[in-house]
Amino acid sequence: MSLRCCKRLMLKIHSKDIRLDEYGKAKEFCLMSIARPHMRAFHSSWFCFFIAFTAWFGIQPLLPTIIKELHLSRKDVANSGIASVAATIIVRVSAGHLCDKFGPRRVMATLLVIGSIPLALAGLITSGTGLIVVRLFIGFLGGTFVPCQFWTSIMFNYKIVGTANAMVGGWGNLGGGFTFLLMPAVFQLIKIMGVPEYLAWKIAVVVPAVICSVTGISILFTSDDCPQGEWRNRRHAHAKTEELRAVINEGENLPMKGHHKSHLNKQPKVWTYITISLLIVQYGMCFGVEIAGNTILNLYFLYKFKIEGCNETTVTISNSNSTGANFLDKGEVNLSCSVLNQSTASLIASLFGLMNLFARAMGGTFSDVCFKHFKIPGRLLAHQLCLAGEGIMLVIFSQMKSIPMAICTLVITSLFIQASEGTTYSIVPYVHAKRIGVIAGVVGAGGNTGALIWNTIWVQLVDVEPSWWFWIIGVIVFSGSMFTLLLRVEGMTIWHLLRKQEKRKNEENATALEQ
Repeated sequence: MSLRCCKRLMLKIHSKDIRLDEYGKAKEFCLMSIARPHMRAFHSSWFCFFIAFTAWFGIQPLLPTIIKELHLSRKDVANSGIASVAATIIVRVSAGHLCDKFGPRRVMATLLVIGSIPLALAGLITSGTGLIVVRLFIGFLGGTFVPCQFWTSIMFNYKIVGTANAMVGGWGNLGGGFTFLLMPAVFQLIKIMGVPEYLAWKIAVVVPAVICSVTGISILFTSDDCPQGEWRNRRHAHAKTEELRAVINEGENLPMKGHHKSHLNKQPKVWTYITISLLIVQYGMCFGVEIAGNTILNLYFLYKFKIEGCNETTVTISNSNSTGANFLDKGEVNLSCSVLNQSTASLIASLFGLMNLFARAMGGTFSDVCFKHFKIPGRLLAHQLCLAGEGIMLVIFSQMKSIPMAICTLVITSLFIQASEGTTYSIVPYVHAKRIGVIAGVVGAGGNTGALIWNTIWVQLVDVEPSWWFWIIGVIVFSGSMFTLLLRVEGMTIWHLLRKQEKRKNEENATALEQ
């Protein structure tokens, strides 16, 4: 009986008509529906991005085993992390133009299939150089963010496109946490079947590669490029500027309305350029830290927390043959003294990415609440507080000496990082009403560039003291949060809050005197 009721409910939801605008774009959501073209494209978009993120970081949870089998150094592993991020920046530059020409569905499918090939072949690597090259090409999967956002921007009306883009972006980013749960489980399952460890990881990486390629091929037959179906049949919108190019919009529900022009006329262009530049830097301090964190966190826990009294040098020599001395000379990683194993370190690291389920939206909501009370200066205040909180929590996390406290502070740090991403993109639509899509794309690229910089710093510190990485970045982020004091949006800065408070106090005093 209950099954029949559920079936009727799903049929009712599925058959519900969605209101459309004059270009065929949806003006509302029906999340439980997978009807073509709008909701099918919505779910295809976030799921493809989710699978891409899962595969992009698919090697990361298995690195402890790979390090042991290939005798890699810490710098080999750190450089491979840089390579995986660098490729994303390259793909991101060209993916938007390809979407314009061929449609988001084909670009998404192509990137998924191309990115799955080096992942499937990862088992053939025999050296640190091979790992770097393989992760460089796997990094192409990071470029799927562009067709993901482009797809929903084509399908949904400008009034809800911000919400659509935020949801598919946030749910897709969950793959960065999910992969730390999936890959160790697959690895252990293969080992239980009697496969030796050196072969188990090579088979394990094929699993996300197959899922990735199958997903890419399937969307060619199960989804649509635009409301009219095939990309060649799309209707071009030439009306409101606000409705154009709300693409690559990584933030929350961006209120893209055209009633801010009077404020824009008051703001010199130089302030607009300064504001955009500072937002690029600040986005690198939140999304860049998230991407970099995904590439190092499981290893950080293995490097940081060791068995008390355990001497890695002694363990290495006693457990090796005559080549043990060479093992140490080459600076190869030894994880014999780590309190954690590969699976538990990955489980802890997964918490960092899984906060994407709600933390990014939480930042946008906080910004909306501040905007309701204080207008634009309120959004700037929310942004300042989230970034400052992120910096403080990174410093605190770097000082944690016990695993339980490290886990607690990691979760709180992740909340601030992703909330800062939300507050950043709550400011973007107000910077220049006629260039929302362009500015959103440029600011978004700052995140990948930031990740490249943070991973480069990690290479320099990984052999010294890994916890310094979090301390240094925390100080940089906290200092960078002060850039918010220089942001000028619609002619207003955060300092206008003081003026409003002073004005309110004067009004209260005047009222008291009148009485």
